[in-house]
This record gives sequence, structure tokens and C-alpha cells, in this order.
Amino acid sequence: MDTIINRQYDIAAGIAAPLELPRFSTYTICNLRGGIGKTSLAFNLAYLAGDVLAVDTCPQCNLSCFFDNNYVGNNGITAYDMLIPYFVPGLGKTIRGARSAEATNKFFDGHRAYFIQSDSRLYVLPSQITTALMQARATLGEQQAAIIDSMLYSLRDIISNEMRESGTTKCIIDTSPFFSGATHLAWHACDAMIVPVRTDQQSVNSLSLLLRTLSDSHSEFRKMLPTGGHTPKIQMVVLTHGAWSTSAGARNKPSRQTRIYLEKVFDIIRQNITHFTTHDPENHLMVLDDFLGTGRVSSVKSKPIMLLKKGESITENRVKSIVNDAVEKVQAQLSYIHSCLW
Repeated sequence: MDTIINRQYDIAAGIAAPLELPRFSTYTICNLRGGIGKTSLAFNLAYLAGDVLAVDTCPQCNLSCFFDNNYVGNNGITAYDMLIPYFVPGLGKTIRGARSAEATNKFFDGHRAYFIQSDSRLYVLPSQITTALMQARATLGEQQAAIIDSMLYSLRDIISNEMRESGTTKCIIDTSPFFSGATHLAWHACDAMIVPVRTDQQSVNSLSLLLRTLSDSHSEFRKMLPTGGHTPKIQMVVLTHGAWSTSAGARNKPSRQTRIYLEKVFDIIRQNITHFTTHDPENHLMVLDDFLGTGRVSSVKSKPIMLLKKGESITENRVKSIVNDAVEKVQAQLSYIHSCLW
């Protein structure tokens, strides 16, 4: 724990060396709970990554809105349009659905960044996947494995094709706070996972649930696996909404509550270290400040936190939000998380 806490001083100062973690091209951001920062993290990491394909698989479509405030009315190809032909016979597969982020979000000018937008119809995808997989299991012989592989690896194949078409080398997938449907497919599409956990007990419980879902033979994830039994490992857990001591000179020392949840999450990582990409628990726990007004300004403006300046503000529903002094610290934390991914 001391190593993780002391590292925060170097991160805030911009002098922390990236951790010796394996690097992957495709990450899924996931936890089985909402409101913990998945979409904000996906949006800001996509900006830092550049040369990236961002995929929105959450039917709430928040990431899509970050990239294009008018995505609902543009009649563009969606993740649902691209996935459904894998589960409903007779539909032709859709290609080249990725859109340029700089065409719809001015803050991405000059960035090689593309996105696949989400669709509220992803709410019904779980039942369609379940029906299709049940039908596949009734198929006899080697054909059964081929059909199941095609379904479970559908998002992986879509991403591979879209990255090739867009010329991108990195991908980040935002998911919904429930396992079935597109989130299930995102687990099979990624090389590794990033798991945000908020500083509350419900989020800690959802981390434990995610780990059980990955490993328990009775879980919906393990009941039917593709050839090779692909199971992603976790690159990092990001403790979001962290708070810090207000004592003089203790700017990077966690508050008592944050320390409690750091210890809880660290213990879970240590007990489940075989699910992570290295065998050192200290490599896999990051802390991200509770950026409050900064996050609201970023959301309303669809503006990456890296571009925000202290004092920027917005007024929404007569409530004013201001980018505060902590923005530089948050920027340093996001930059460091990025440096440990790609």
C-alpha cells in the first residue's frame, strides 16, 4: 500500500516512471455497476491515445454523445447494426461503420481518432444473443464450434476490420453496467480489461462479482466459451472519486475513507492476482481524483480534461460548475494511466 500511495506524489509531479506492464492494443473498460466513471475514463483515454478506435457498447450512448452531440439524428451505422447480422441469419454484415471524431468534436482536430456509436437497441441484444446461442448448441458436429466462435468473437472481428479500415492501432471499448449482451462480447473482443471502482462498498462488491463472473464455472460467461476458452485478464483497477487529506503538506496523502477503500481493493487484487496481467498487486491499482466540477465541465462541453484550464466554467440548470485547482493533478493521473496502457 505504501508503494501505491507514495507513487501518487511522483504522478502529481509528472515524474513517475511507467509501470512494467505488458502493453496491449485493445482494452475493455468494465465494471458491473453504473456511475463509477467508465465513460469519462474511456473518453479521456481515447483523447490521450490518439490513433484510436473508441467503441460504445452501452445502450445509454453516453460515449457516443461525447464524440457527437447530434449522434441520435445522424442515422449513422451503430454497434447494433454491425453486431446483429452475427445473430440473425440472412442479414448482410455491415462494414466501415467507424466515424472520424474530429468531424463532430472540434477538440479532436488533428487526432487520428474514430468511434463506433452505440444504439438503444443494444438493450434487446442480450435476448437475441441467448436465442442464437441456444440454437447453435442444437447444431451437431464441428459446425457447432464454428457458429459459436463466430458469435462470441463477433465484436472482436468487427473491431479488427474497423481498425484496419481506419488505420488505427489502439482500441478502447466502453461497456454497460450489466454483463449480458454487448458487454459479454466486449470481454471476448479485448486483450485486457480496465476496471474502474468508486470509493464505495457497492463498487467494491461489483469488482468481486466481476472476478467471480470471470472464473466461476456456473457463471453466464463460462457456461459457453469460444474455442481456446478465451478469458481476458485485468490490466488495472482505477479507484475513482479519490479524496485526499486536507492537512498541511499532505496534498497527495489519501483521506481516511479513500485509504480504507484502497486497502479493500488492494486485498481483492492480491487474492485474485492470477486474473491480472502480472503477479505483482502493486502494478495494478491506480487512483483518480474526484474531479467534481472539472468532470461536469468536461461532460457538458464534450471537452477532454487534458484541455481544460483552471477557472473554466459552465452553468447548467442554473448551477455553475468551475474547473478547480485539482485539474492539473487529474491531468497528471490520466496521463500516467495512459502511459501504463500503451
